[in-house]
Amino acid sequence: MHKLALIASAAILAAATPALADDWDFMLLNATGKVIEKIEVAPTGTGSWAENKFDPEQKKDGKVKAGGKTTVHFDKGAQCKYDVRATFEDKSTAIWSGYNACDNSYITVSLAGDKATFKAN
Repeated sequence: MHKLALIASAAILAAATPALADDWDFMLLNATGKVIEKIEVAPTGTGSWAENKFDPEQKKDGKVKAGGKTTVHFDKGAQCKYDVRATFEDKSTAIWSGYNACDNSYITVSLAGDKATFKAN
């Protein structure tokens, strides 16, 4: 009986593993000088934006103050390159294109005039 329960538990965990593998995250550091109200991620060049997923138990409002950081959660597809879009408090937006989520777990986003630049590591 004990072996059957152990086998059933292992089967459940094995079945759940592929779904968990699609959930990815990275740390975003806000060096734009502006408060970010919303962060979205899309496979590079697709424009298929998906909002940052928040754990409802953390009760976060999604804002990232200037100089602050947040964890961005998204569903990873088959590719590694993603675009990151931020909507700021003043309702302006910026897009950082080509972030490699497979090789980097941190991205520092900044603005140089009107140009969106990032550093990943």
